[in-house]
Amino acid sequence: MSEATEPVDAVDSFDRIAADLLALKETHTISYAELGRRIGEQRIGRGVPAAAAYPPRSTVYDAFRAGRTRIDPVLLRDIVNALGVEGDAAQSWVERAQRLRRTAEPSARQRVAAPPSSVDVPAPSPVVMPAPAGAGRFPLAQAPRWWSPYLLVLGCIALNLAGLVVVQALHLPIYLDMTGTAAASIILGPWHGAFVATAGNLLGFTVGAPGAAPYALVNIAGALVWGFGVRRWGMGDDIGRFFVLNLLAALACSIVGSFLNVILFGGLSGHGSDSVTTSIVTLGLPLIAAALSANILTSVIDKVLTGFIALTLFVWLHRAARFPASHMPLVERLSAPAGQAPASAPV
Repeated sequence: MSEATEPVDAVDSFDRIAADLLALKETHTISYAELGRRIGEQRIGRGVPAAAAYPPRSTVYDAFRAGRTRIDPVLLRDIVNALGVEGDAAQSWVERAQRLRRTAEPSARQRVAAPPSSVDVPAPSPVVMPAPAGAGRFPLAQAPRWWSPYLLVLGCIALNLAGLVVVQALHLPIYLDMTGTAAASIILGPWHGAFVATAGNLLGFTVGAPGAAPYALVNIAGALVWGFGVRRWGMGDDIGRFFVLNLLAALACSIVGSFLNVILFGGLSGHGSDSVTTSIVTLGLPLIAAALSANILTSVIDKVLTGFIALTLFVWLHRAARFPASHMPLVERLSAPAGQAPASAPV
């Protein structure tokens, strides 16, 4: 069999398409989560909004499952494209599914056609199906509408500003100004996170923090690490990798932030973390080293806390508003009802 497809013959079926798909997938040794990520990136490249681009992992997995009565030709094309099949070869997969669907539809109509009879047959009583396990535990919402990502972005900007207010009011040695950035980055993507980062810092003057504007660069660094981390580096697959991702975000933010502190404010920016920097300077370290050490110490605490708040928000949005999470399997697992495997996981 070639990598594209086998010739369609009289015994072709949806099961055979599924088997051929599985064989093609196995030659690439790719996971269903990664396949969903590739499909989402392709769709975004075609202009599909990011919130609707990534298919649920269960949808992708079902295309490889035997016993199907139809396969969505559009999804089929996306899958084979993600597996490296393009052009006429990809079209041949689509034509197989379309041909089988046309063949199956007349048979289905014949099965459901009522037989002629002069005897009135009473209508069957409606059958009440039992609710699936876990139904009603979480609200069953529709997929997010086109405007939902915009509302989420605005909410994330407000979260960043709220963090600035809390830190100034309580004189905390941490920052809490990147919760919205982290949430936008892992839910919508790194560039959405970068927009939230920039907007939140530039609007800092509205909550009495005009000095936040230059630190937009720190916020952007964190947005890119979080966003690309869960989409490109597979660091949203489990809790351990996500914890490491937050440490990487802390390191990136600390490097950028320390240089900004030294260049703009001589190492002391007026933030609560200055007391840590001063203590380290008294040990004999140069100012830049003291600023970096203090920044890393406070940033690790801040970014781990920020990242897990964002993760909790993502889990809630996935449950309540069906925000896609196929790029982050950890969210799908945490969203599943207690004692029940996530719907996206093959059983």
